[in-house]
Amino acid sequence: MKQEEERKTGHYAWLYGVIAGGCVAAMQIGVGLLQVEGEFAIMLGAAQGLLVCSLTVICGSMMEWLLTPLPMEEEDGPLHPARVRVREYESAFHSLADSFSGRSLSKEMMVEGADGAAVLDMPSKMNLLFHTKLEENRAAVAVQLNEMAQIMTDTIEYAWDTQTDESLETRLKKKLRSMGLSVHGVLVYQQENKRQEVYLMVNTRRRRCVAVKDVASVLSKMMKKSMMPARDSRAFVGSERITVQFVERTNFEVLYGIEKAVKEEEEVSGDNFSLYHCREGQFVAALSDGMGSGMTAYKESERVIDLLEQFLEAGFTKETAVRMINSALIVGSDEQVFSTIDISSLDLYTGICEFLKVGASTTFIRRENWVETISSTSLPAGVFHKLDPDSSSKKLYDGDMVIMVTDGVLDALPAECQEALMKDIIMEHDTENPKELASYILGRVQQYQDKQPADDMTVMAVSLVKY
Repeated sequence: MKQEEERKTGHYAWLYGVIAGGCVAAMQIGVGLLQVEGEFAIMLGAAQGLLVCSLTVICGSMMEWLLTPLPMEEEDGPLHPARVRVREYESAFHSLADSFSGRSLSKEMMVEGADGAAVLDMPSKMNLLFHTKLEENRAAVAVQLNEMAQIMTDTIEYAWDTQTDESLETRLKKKLRSMGLSVHGVLVYQQENKRQEVYLMVNTRRRRCVAVKDVASVLSKMMKKSMMPARDSRAFVGSERITVQFVERTNFEVLYGIEKAVKEEEEVSGDNFSLYHCREGQFVAALSDGMGSGMTAYKESERVIDLLEQFLEAGFTKETAVRMINSALIVGSDEQVFSTIDISSLDLYTGICEFLKVGASTTFIRRENWVETISSTSLPAGVFHKLDPDSSSKKLYDGDMVIMVTDGVLDALPAECQEALMKDIIMEHDTENPKELASYILGRVQQYQDKQPADDMTVMAVSLVKY
């Protein structure tokens, strides 16, 4: 509405200027003709009319600018009903989470003994254990509800910020028609970091197939930025109408390699890992070491990795996912179950790597001429209900390599110089192939042992390569 009023005001300024200028020009021309000045009168009248027209428009615009109130920091108009409803849902989820968090009953059940110390009889102990377990379950549910509220809000904001682009749609229709494609709609989403995503609803007009990469090249030329199909998009467009997502091409790609060794007299390693693209432009490398060795440790670390992948794919943050996994390990079994969690999350647009460690071994970053370490002092997941993971971030550059290891690798080296010796081993082998480096590290570490490995060993190397 405001834009329409501004357009009308601008049109009125021009209209007033034309009318005023035309009146002045007509009067001057009439007077000039009565004085028999001929062509000179017409030229002078037209010039004066044009001058009055210009001055009227300029003065009108200046008055409009001076009288227009300054824009407010917040919108005066009411929010859209959809956003209001989502915010109500978000508030309800947070309130529900607060109610689930409850209050602790442990202190209320304590009874002071003769010496003033808190003592419990057997029934009270059983009740305390029950209520403690209940409080842990309630706290886990509260975390889930709070995170669900955030995910719901982010989802509706994402959908709200996705808009149609009629200009781009018109140009694409003309260009893709020559390729035998029909465009039925174009949606554009711009993220906070100014990167754009394009959703193209398209199909072929003649029974043929067109590579999605060819469509991406056309889109890149029109948008004047390098676009590529999203990772889960189809490779070809056929006669069936589909929606294809295009994202801006990342500045980096990753190469990786893994080497493992199983503990002596065991058939299965207790270490598990995951390497996958969490979302567009985000690559996650995760490593988990289960308590002990063999099949029991394998199942524990596998459960941790599976839960981590599911939480991240559902939209949970890394920190929340780790805390919920910790709660699952505590409340999901009567016995204590420990597992380390080591996460390296790479942004393939910026090269920034975020590290999250829960009882994990040191991570090494091989730079051009030196090696950097990321250490952790936190306890493994499943020890205490309150988890305090170690987190940090580092900027990586073309050719840098992240080396993640389990504790069995470092424990195989002399205790007094484990990290220093590992740095030397990493710098010994000058290779850009992460698979070769991981194999070399594991082989060199095993040379410090006289027999088979005393613990499971896993070396994972991830290299950042610029396009």
